[in-house]
Amino acid sequence: MKKTFLSVLLLLLIFNCTRRQEAKKQAIIQIQHTEKDKEDVKPTAPTPFEYLADYPTIKDSSKFIQNLRQAFDLRIHESLSQQESEKITVFRKVKINGSDEDYYFIEYDWKTGSTSQYPWKYQLLLTKNGKLAKTLAAERYEFVSIFQKENPFLLATIVTGHGNGGHELYKVSADSLENVYEGYYDYNLRTYDAHEDTKVYEPYELQLKIKDYNNDGINDIAFKGKSVLIMGRTPDGDWYDYTTINGKQVTYSVDHPFQKIPVEYIFLYDQKTGHFKAKENYAEKYKIYE
Repeated sequence: MKKTFLSVLLLLLIFNCTRRQEAKKQAIIQIQHTEKDKEDVKPTAPTPFEYLADYPTIKDSSKFIQNLRQAFDLRIHESLSQQESEKITVFRKVKINGSDEDYYFIEYDWKTGSTSQYPWKYQLLLTKNGKLAKTLAAERYEFVSIFQKENPFLLATIVTGHGNGGHELYKVSADSLENVYEGYYDYNLRTYDAHEDTKVYEPYELQLKIKDYNNDGINDIAFKGKSVLIMGRTPDGDWYDYTTINGKQVTYSVDHPFQKIPVEYIFLYDQKTGHFKAKENYAEKYKIYE
């Protein structure tokens, strides 16, 4: 009887062990199949932009915008107000300095969002084959003729939600856009200032001037206006926002500034690099007003 019981117990142990091994084997096979399935899944290709052939017509604005965002991975914060406000404000063919080819210029404006996403619009430059040359997020743009008998440059005004910013100036270089103005990034020079901290510009966006400043027969550029100090400053560089005149407190502001300083930032055209470079050290020249 005892031998029979032990035999039955041994058979049960062998059966359970076999079942566990079979379950483990099936689990391994399932994992292998899953991994193979993962390997077989190919990443989704970017959605091609489908609507250039319809130029200059936009037959369905919603589909145009949806396809534009997917094709070029345009990131925005979606909201009901954004969906109600979004539109294509520009869809046109243009020529840009550096190339005789036609390009498509598109501006997508959704008009609302957080301060960090300002100015809530994109500008895209596409080749005639639909290849993306550049995506910009400019508050304002302008096609500017600087050199006679040459195609215009693309001027972009880049502004933060707090009202600080500067300019970029683009030409075509190998089917992409090259910024040829060195002021904003290389010299950290603001040419747009509406942020009412210690000063603003008048006008907020300094005016672009085109002129041969060094008399070499080639046009240069300059940004010109006034630096409006809305706080006072001591000779030691300390700022203060009010003073007392004839026994009355006077508080400085945009409407009652401490001082207005004419500014002109000149950038000369360098034929070797094709860039516009600062004529002098403006950070040093205007440092007491920064």
